[in-house]
Amino acid sequence: MNPPTEIQSIWQYKVQDEYTTDFIKAYAPDGDWARLFQQCPGYIKTELKQDIDNPQKFVTMDFWQSRSAFSAMKETISDEYDKLDIQCEAYTVSENHIGFFSNE
Repeated sequence: MNPPTEIQSIWQYKVQDEYTTDFIKAYAPDGDWARLFQQCPGYIKTELKQDIDNPQKFVTMDFWQSRSAFSAMKETISDEYDKLDIQCEAYTVSENHIGFFSNE
């Protein structure tokens, strides 16, 4: 079986009420994370979804051309990634990496 050519890294977050606006600005398709990822080859796009019944629950989907492109990003911009991750921790009550998915 060949590895998928496109993958999505999917995360689920529970956001603190007072940081919802900040969270959305950071995780939106044109937000801080997307701008960081745009520096890396293989990044496609980011989607942000908000739960209809629980507005403090969000899911992000980061689309990459391959798992290796995602791994290369983690190595290439690890310092910037870690810095933004620490900054964004204040916005959430919890975060969970659901996993890597493909369309196949």
